[in-house]
Amino acid sequence: MIHSVRIFACILLLSTTVPIAWSQGTSGFSGVWKEDNDRCEPKRNGEVTLRIEYHDPYLTVETSISRNSANPRHAIQKYTTDGKVSVSTGTDGDEFHTSVARKDSSLIFSIEEHEDGRILPSKETWSVIENGATLARIRERPNGDKQTLLFRRITESSSVNESGTAEKRDK
Repeated sequence: MIHSVRIFACILLLSTTVPIAWSQGTSGFSGVWKEDNDRCEPKRNGEVTLRIEYHDPYLTVETSISRNSANPRHAIQKYTTDGKVSVSTGTDGDEFHTSVARKDSSLIFSIEEHEDGRILPSKETWSVIENGATLARIRERPNGDKQTLLFRRITESSSVNESGTAEKRDK
């Protein structure tokens, strides 16, 4: 009888631990992220900030872009991670047909950008790396073009102003 209770207790412990470990692996996407231009390949300029809310299967990405003297741009995309296609409008007005699926602790985006009568396919893999401090977005196109976009997590001691620029706050 005691042996059966121990086995039951172990099964119960494992059944609650696995979902918690899985949710920690994917919930790390939520937060505010600022593009680290010097670490991107190719290098980038301007300010790009992402506000991500991820509560599986729902993923919302709010993007704010300010480049040099251009007017700031802003867009909100809503996805589900069940592979269904969602249609959204980007900061530049282009239409995006995107499906998102989880693979291990990453998110895989299959994207068709509809721009000036052309369809530009790409794939993005999003991963949270460096102990949760960095969001890596690897973008690949069928022609072999590849971009690596890295975003630093904005901590509680930072804020983001209306133009999407991160600012340090005094505590």
